[in-house]
Amino acid sequence: MNKLGTELANAWMKKTLVDLNGFSENEIPKNRDEAYKALNLFYEELDKKTVGWKIGAVAKEVQKEEGFDGPVPGKIFKETILPSSCSIKYSEIPYSNLECEYAFEIDQDVKIDGELLYKINNFKLYTAIDITSSRYLQSSKNKFNKLVQMYLGISDHGNGGKIIIGEEIRNWQTTDINKIKIKLKINDKVTEPYFTGTKRIDPRDSLKAFVDEFKDKNISFKKGDYLLCGSLTQPYKINMKDKIIVTYENLRDISIKIL
Repeated sequence: MNKLGTELANAWMKKTLVDLNGFSENEIPKNRDEAYKALNLFYEELDKKTVGWKIGAVAKEVQKEEGFDGPVPGKIFKETILPSSCSIKYSEIPYSNLECEYAFEIDQDVKIDGELLYKINNFKLYTAIDITSSRYLQSSKNKFNKLVQMYLGISDHGNGGKIIIGEEIRNWQTTDINKIKIKLKINDKVTEPYFTGTKRIDPRDSLKAFVDEFKDKNISFKKGDYLLCGSLTQPYKINMKDKIIVTYENLRDISIKIL
């Protein structure tokens, strides 16, 4: 997986795309272990300051629909966190989607294992936006089946792009956070694309899924790190010149302008 990890790191630095047509079959990840090998090399080569993790495709229903065999995690680079009112150059987020999420802020240095779950009520919870992205030439990625595309997404920084941390949800532990409505206003058109039922993932379940994924990998959170907990809404494909306002019910808006 050395070639994939190295080329993805170069693509991140140079803002280019990786053409998978130049890869042999054994250079494409066929399972989660191979995907993580490429991902770890990507992180080693970039050596960026990280401030937590994100995890996507947590809900089993979503995994079944997409043909995945588990969630899609990736680290959060400090340099990619943006304020809740921001502008983003379209060229910086190729093939991007907007996903509305929740984010835990971890209140202490802590190993990622089963004990972490008992500390959850100490963590703050925020509204958040995950703007996913891809370093692949899409025509070269789309020739693979959905499962291999997922492995390629893990290798590619968990499809990471930009992150926005919004307002703290105070007293979230006693709030029915799974019923908070979310509105998107995109170029003056309003929709309510939030998930309900089993597709709406509780952030507590996201933390458990994250622990299950990494409990044997000897990694830790640092105090102040975030965990983005997976999409609460149908992903929106971002277009150039979009003006986006995200409203979580009874919470402060998040405003994004795409340049």
